[in-house]
Amino acid sequence: MTSRPLWEIGAQGTELGVSPESFVPSSQALGRTVAAVRRCTTCGHAAVVELPSPEEINGAYSDAIDEVSLREEAGQVETGHRLLLLLEKFVEPGTFLDVGAWTGSLVEAARQRGWKARGLEPSEWAVSRARERGLDVVSSTFEDAAIEARSLRGLAMCDVLEHLADPAAALAHARGLVQPHGGLVLTVPDAGSPLARVLGRRWWSVLPMHLQYFTRGSMDLLLRRTGWEPVLTRSHPKVFTVRYYAERVAGYAPSAADALTRATARLGLADRLMAPNFFDRMMIVALPRD
Repeated sequence: MTSRPLWEIGAQGTELGVSPESFVPSSQALGRTVAAVRRCTTCGHAAVVELPSPEEINGAYSDAIDEVSLREEAGQVETGHRLLLLLEKFVEPGTFLDVGAWTGSLVEAARQRGWKARGLEPSEWAVSRARERGLDVVSSTFEDAAIEARSLRGLAMCDVLEHLADPAAALAHARGLVQPHGGLVLTVPDAGSPLARVLGRRWWSVLPMHLQYFTRGSMDLLLRRTGWEPVLTRSHPKVFTVRYYAERVAGYAPSAADALTRATARLGLADRLMAPNFFDRMMIVALPRD
């Protein structure tokens, strides 16, 4: 396999490194990675070339706290409903596991839809919040969790694979946990999208916690190599408040973000939910292959 540099970020783009502050969902460390990123010239997949140690990564996620997430839970539950509606086109509700559950919004959506749902999450703070919501979410990484083989009807890995040092191992492990008539639903940023290519290293999914940068082609190839058959692939807009999207502008222009945030409050729009589709995120439903 040959590769070429994708983003020449260098030291000026890695000040935050591996830390709880930079490994949270609302991180504003746009355009920063923990090391140089290279892209495979064959499949288009890109990855950080010098991976942090597992101890560094696990420690950062364990200590991560993101109060912004609490305000955005209603939108994330709605995002979960939209995601599960697509999974349910292929899989009947049953036992469900959300890997990387954060504060439990997808678990909550699954429970509302009749799934017997639980979640795994390394952040101690997020697990505490999920339990406050009455949800079955435990503090664990995917590889360390004790899950019986072929015990799951549905498994979700949403905004997870791009954070992993070895996504192939995670998908292969997931394949052994899902029942023959079950399915996997996953979401990842789409580094092959037109927007990602235009913005380059200034694309908002170039972040310190992202170690992998998938394209639709590389994601399809990885799934097939690990025992999965993709049956549905489409873009994946996420539901947040207008305030949240206004605040995200701070990664590019802090003063503009402040003005937009104040304007949304003044107009009474701040808490309105919205899901703009930038076509730079992908959602895939995959079924186990025989």
